[in-house]
Amino acid sequence: MGPPWGPIVISGLLSACGSSASPPPDAAVPIQVADAGEDVWPWAGKEEVHEAADAAVDHVVPTAYDRPSYTHLAETGLYSDAASGTIAPALVSFAPTHVLWSDGAEKRRWISLPPGAQIDTRDMDHWVFPIGTKFWKEFSLGGKKLETRLIERYGSGREDFWMGAFVWNAEQTDAVFVENGQQDLLGTPHDAPAQKQCWSCHLGEPGRGLGFSALQLAGAGPGVRLEALIQADLLTTPPARTDFHPPGDALVSAALGYLHANCGHCHNSNGTSWPDTQMDLRVRLDDFTPEMTGLYRTTIAQRLQSYRNPGFGERVVPHDPNKSALYFRMQERGSKDQMPPLATERPDPTGLDLLGRWIQSLP
Repeated sequence: MGPPWGPIVISGLLSACGSSASPPPDAAVPIQVADAGEDVWPWAGKEEVHEAADAAVDHVVPTAYDRPSYTHLAETGLYSDAASGTIAPALVSFAPTHVLWSDGAEKRRWISLPPGAQIDTRDMDHWVFPIGTKFWKEFSLGGKKLETRLIERYGSGREDFWMGAFVWNAEQTDAVFVENGQQDLLGTPHDAPAQKQCWSCHLGEPGRGLGFSALQLAGAGPGVRLEALIQADLLTTPPARTDFHPPGDALVSAALGYLHANCGHCHNSNGTSWPDTQMDLRVRLDDFTPEMTGLYRTTIAQRLQSYRNPGFGERVVPHDPNKSALYFRMQERGSKDQMPPLATERPDPTGLDLLGRWIQSLP
C-alpha cells in the first residue's frame, strides 16, 4: 500500500508539470519564486492542488506505512495518466548541478514530498527526507525510455526505503519492476540494477537520495532550486545563502564537483568503500578552499591502501595523470580495476579530460 497522502506542491513548480509536456533533459527551465510576503504556493488552477496546499499549513508529520509492493511503474504515482505518459501535476522536476555519468544516457528526475512535512536540514550536507518522500529517475537513449528507478521512504528505520528499477517495454507503454535487474535494455548496453544493488551506492547518504542537496541545487539551473525550497518553507533549517559550490578556480571546482557526484556517495565516512580505503571524495559546504576538502587530504600524494597494482603507488600524483591510480581506474571498464564498479560500461571522455587537466594543474 502507498502513503495516505498526496504529494506536496513546491514553490517554483515547473510550468510543464501541469501539462502532458515535460522539459527536455538538462534544459534550462525558469523557476518562478514568490517574492517576500507573497504566497509561496504555486496555484496551478487545479482544485486538488489547492487542497494539498491547505493541508500542508498544519505541518502534519507523516507516519510510517506498510512497505510498498509494486509491479508496474504506473502504480508508484509518477503519472496522472500513464497511458499518455503525463507526469502527475504536483511532482517537481529537478536536475543536480554535478551529474553522475551513466554511459551517455539522458535522465529526468522528479521528487514528491508529503504535504506538511519538511526536509530535515539540520545537517546541511546530509538532508534527511520525511516518510512518504519519493524520488524517480528515468533513463533513456536515442529517445527510448529504458528504465525508471524509484526510491521511497516508507518508515522511520534505517532500512525503511523501497528502491528498485522498472524496465520499459519496446512499445514504451509499460515499465515493470525487475527485482533481479536486467541487462542490455532494448538492445542497448544499458543495464538496470538488481534491487539489492541499489544499496551499494545509496547507503553512503543518510537520506538515501542522491543529487537533491544544498550543493547540488544551489544557484541557477534547470528544475527546482535551493532558493525555491527555502521560499516554500520546506527546509527545517534553511541556509543563510544559496550560492554553494565546490571551492577553487573554475577547473578545480568542476573537478571537485565531478568526483563528488560520481564517487562521493561511496567514498565518504558513511559509504560502502570507507572500511577499505578511508578515501573521502565528498565536498562539504564548509570546505572553503580545495585544501580543506577530504578529496585533497585523502588522495593527493597519498599512497594506495587496499588497491594493489604494480603500476601505481599513489592515488593522485600531482602533474601526472598517467601515474595516478584514481585517473587510471576511471578509464578502466570490464575488470576489477574499474571505477565506479557499477552502472557503467563506458568511460566518460568529458569527465576524464576534466580530471586529467585538474591533475596536470596540481603543483
